[in-house]
Amino acid sequence: MSQKKSEKASGVVKRQQTYDLNLTKLELLHIRDLMGVLLPPEGETTLSKSLAAAEGRELIESSLWRKVADLCASANLPLGSEAPDYIVIPISHPKMGVFQVNHEVNDSSEESAGFLPGEEEDEEGEQ
Repeated sequence: MSQKKSEKASGVVKRQQTYDLNLTKLELLHIRDLMGVLLPPEGETTLSKSLAAAEGRELIESSLWRKVADLCASANLPLGSEAPDYIVIPISHPKMGVFQVNHEVNDSSEESAGFLPGEEEDEEGEQ
């Protein structure tokens, strides 16, 4: 039986180690704003929530937001409708390209080396 399952079965919850982080008001404002950046197309979710969902960390994100909100309230910083909103939107047509991703990190042969955007092509136009 795994350790998590045995802890749940025995009713023992292991406390996670925490770390201190001292923030100025401006640093706290920056974290508040970063966590609230809205994503397109409708601005219905934040970047923070989207990342948490992709990584399976929804509870962690929620807990972190609660801590940030509590700190903002204790520092008399605006929250909710009083805080500014930021949204990610396109402002021009993005430049796009197709690039091979090098998944063979330990293989140093040129055939599997792949390339990164912006690397020079050889004279024959091969990459």
